[in-house]
Amino acid sequence: MDKEMGLKLAVCHDLLSVKGGAERVVLTVARAFRAEVFTLLYDPSQAFEEARGLKIHTLGEWKLPQDRRFYPWIYPFFHGWGILKFLGLDLRGYDAVFTSGKLGIFAKGEVTLHYCHSPPRFLYDLRPIVSLYLGRRYGSPVRALAELWWGGWRKMDEWAARRPDLILANSLEVKKRIWRYYGREAEVVYPPVKVEKFRMKGGGEYFLAVQRPSPEKRIELLLRIFKRLPGERLVLVGSYIDPDYTAWLEEKMRGMGNVSWLKEVSERELVELYAGCKALVHTARREDFGMAPVEAMASGKPVIAVNEGGVRETVVHGKTGLLVDPPYLKNFVRILRGFDPSLFSPRECRRRAEEFSEERFVRRMKELLGRMLG
Repeated sequence: MDKEMGLKLAVCHDLLSVKGGAERVVLTVARAFRAEVFTLLYDPSQAFEEARGLKIHTLGEWKLPQDRRFYPWIYPFFHGWGILKFLGLDLRGYDAVFTSGKLGIFAKGEVTLHYCHSPPRFLYDLRPIVSLYLGRRYGSPVRALAELWWGGWRKMDEWAARRPDLILANSLEVKKRIWRYYGREAEVVYPPVKVEKFRMKGGGEYFLAVQRPSPEKRIELLLRIFKRLPGERLVLVGSYIDPDYTAWLEEKMRGMGNVSWLKEVSERELVELYAGCKALVHTARREDFGMAPVEAMASGKPVIAVNEGGVRETVVHGKTGLLVDPPYLKNFVRILRGFDPSLFSPRECRRRAEEFSEERFVRRMKELLGRMLG
């Protein structure tokens, strides 16, 4: 319970067994308000250190298999199970409920605040891309079954989105999606970044990309760019659960001596990677918000990103990085060839990142919860 506000808050989120921007938000809220957390899976060895010391309730005993080749077949059942678990969760006795995630949204309390990282993109704007990928990887029958499941899930998702008392969007980009797909207004509250943990260091020997390697992140574009830049080094950080897609990317990288893929790194290692890079390269398709660009700026590093999505709300073109217009392959190659990071002020980058600090986020959350509870 938060003693300052006298608030008993419950936090509901899909999984805490991964390290991502959504999990950062959830843990920041839980720690700031001393809230209890309800989640489907929690593995301390795979979660952020900030989860330790929190009161975390896991909703059942579902265990995913070690062999990730089975994940595409298990996920529909896991998602269905998760929806039922959150729908059946009794949250009476809590002053308010903070929900997050595509499954967490199904939880409901007396007063409910949903933090939307995005309406599930595989159900909406990225559905054609994901469907095409499934068809190529697993064949038409799997694609047809997925389409059937997505159709039902989309209806349930639209129903669930009508239930929260207030929806928060993590960017203006996501605010527009919420209106387009849910027909609801949302308030923008940018996610928090622990700016103080990043350190500034001059120079840089490589370009860095920190993004989960999945089709919507356009990793193939990254590889095509650096295939044309054999004299420049790229370090890619991030892992993906689909072993087929991972194997496909590894095959694409074969023979590219200037590209390194680090699938798992510690937080300390990530901080050092940011500090040692020339710049962050970001190619994600209409990114919701994008934590990595802000983390790079917190490290005093410029960001070179596609001019689309939430990154347009964080990177100041010409001051803290460059926003690249299509055609992407041609323009990224032109910009990265002989790129001079000294043209950008590390202090200017850091100042911009501070506008997305954890302190500002918590202050805004307290204002909103105070307003909702009167």
